Amino acid sequence: MNGMKRTGRRTWRPLLGVGILTAVLFSYAMFQGGFVSWFLFYSFLPFGLHALTVALYPLRRAAVSRTVPARRYYAGEAIPVAVRVELPWPFPMAAVAVGEEREGKGGGAVVSWVFRRRLSCRWTLMLPRGRHQLETVRLEVSDMFGWGKRAESFSAPCTVIVYPRYVEWPASMVREWFSHGNAARTFAYRRDLAVAVGAREYAPGDKMSWVHWKASARKNELMTKEFDEQRNDDWFVVLDGGPSPSFEELVTLAASVAKALLDAGAPVGLLVAGKERSSLAPRRHEEQWQALLLRLAEVKAAREGGMEALLVDETNWKTAAGCIFVTSALSSALVPPLRALAMKRRVILYVVTGERREEQRRWEEELRRSGVHVSVIAPDMLQTVRQGGEFQ
Repeated sequence: MNGMKRTGRRTWRPLLGVGILTAVLFSYAMFQGGFVSWFLFYSFLPFGLHALTVALYPLRRAAVSRTVPARRYYAGEAIPVAVRVELPWPFPMAAVAVGEEREGKGGGAVVSWVFRRRLSCRWTLMLPRGRHQLETVRLEVSDMFGWGKRAESFSAPCTVIVYPRYVEWPASMVREWFSHGNAARTFAYRRDLAVAVGAREYAPGDKMSWVHWKASARKNELMTKEFDEQRNDDWFVVLDGGPSPSFEELVTLAASVAKALLDAGAPVGLLVAGKERSSLAPRRHEEQWQALLLRLAEVKAAREGGMEALLVDETNWKTAAGCIFVTSALSSALVPPLRALAMKRRVILYVVTGERREEQRRWEEELRRSGVHVSVIAPDMLQTVRQGGEFQ
């Protein structure tokens, strides 16, 4: 994509400097006379003309394009950037500097003594997790002494998504998730009323529309249809989106457990519990991992809020077979709803913290007695994770 000029350095400043220096040396040669004064003037003249030409060079007519290889990038990974520059016409520049115009995330390259129109530059960027919009590329040309330096910025938009890191979870721990808790089996949560698979004796509370009249006539007693019970094996990963100094570690852990569940063949959904809730319905398709990564790449910690309100109000995930909660702040308000959830489904709680007060240990033991699987992870254990699941 061709670049478009956004800002440029004023041209009259280098022209003024070169003009003043030329006038001074010429005046000195005229009034002083002699070999030395004219030698100084004529020696300066090639450099002055070169600087003057660089200062007048139509840099704004250059075309700049930027490309980033289309693949998945993870936090902490070097991102290669390739920039192509097409100058208006070839001219012997002492240096051409090409770089990102982003504060704190700069990258660039310098090409010396360029005498061609087309340039190719490469560098790497280190970007944090999230969606990043790279907007402009800065192009700067200079003569030997920097007298006629010129700079222009060109629009070369490019979107880069940096995904969170994740850990390859041990298979033994994943099997423990599926076998732990009061609901070791997937539980029935809905009956398919269109499919009757049998008949049983009528029980108080059965609807009259469920009566199996043919079976009742054969046995001479009231019989009720038995329907096909669809069992739910959905899992939800619930990320605490409240303020936390270990939020990046929480995102890494949420991505890790979601990947482990998907690899085990379970439908996985995502809930981000913050001031603004974000949800992703459970699925087991291959596209679900990409959707989960994208959602986790863009999530941001809220300034307030947490999981307490979600545990009280949220209802669309409470029929899940299991839930994995990821937080860095276990509080007394979380204990009762987590205990209630553990009575019907598997509940796994991961607490990422480096300091544990005595009351927090007490809450952990109370949850364990209620069937909640509680694990405490130090933040530095997740800070050393590379993409792909290896530890440094």
